[in-house]
Amino acid sequence: MAPDRFRVTPRVLFLFAQACIFFKQHARALQALEALLRETPDHARAWSIAGFLYAEKGRHADAIAALERALSLAPDDPATRFNLSFVLQKAGRHEEAIGHLSRVVELNPTLDRAWYGLGLSLIHCGRFREAIERLTEAARLQPLNPYARYQLAAAWFKLGEPEKVRTQYRKLKGFDPKVAEHVRMDFGVPKDGDEVD
Repeated sequence: MAPDRFRVTPRVLFLFAQACIFFKQHARALQALEALLRETPDHARAWSIAGFLYAEKGRHADAIAALERALSLAPDDPATRFNLSFVLQKAGRHEEAIGHLSRVVELNPTLDRAWYGLGLSLIHCGRFREAIERLTEAARLQPLNPYARYQLAAAWFKLGEPEKVRTQYRKLKGFDPKVAEHVRMDFGVPKDGDEVD
């Protein structure tokens, strides 16, 4: 038996996992985290990172379980809550994602990705007016985010507001013509020169 000074401690496993992630060796990182969590089951950050890695491998049930465990230990960690909401969205559980993303924007109101994700889940739930408010905030925080503008156009389209769809199209044309063209094609915005004002 090796002396204690050579024992692999939870801290060593955690640092090793972080190094593996840095070098994109995610399978090894996950093995180290699983070993750490067998020995130290109350390590919130390890559960959170393991959840992220499970999600990356498409293991959504494992990811949700790990991220929920992390939140039970550190309920105010916005990164864990954001990652959980992302996996819930992938699993089609948008109502649950809305609750988590709402908490994320309370904890970190400048996180544009959280506002955007919240808007997406609200759209999936048919709550278009609420989605517009959240997506508008995402666009305010990150003015050159073409995806927030696209989703704003989608929500306005669902509400039957063609002029507001055109407004998003015009804004997009100024900085992302490709996404602007998708708005034009997907939501029936007339081509330049064909617009009726």
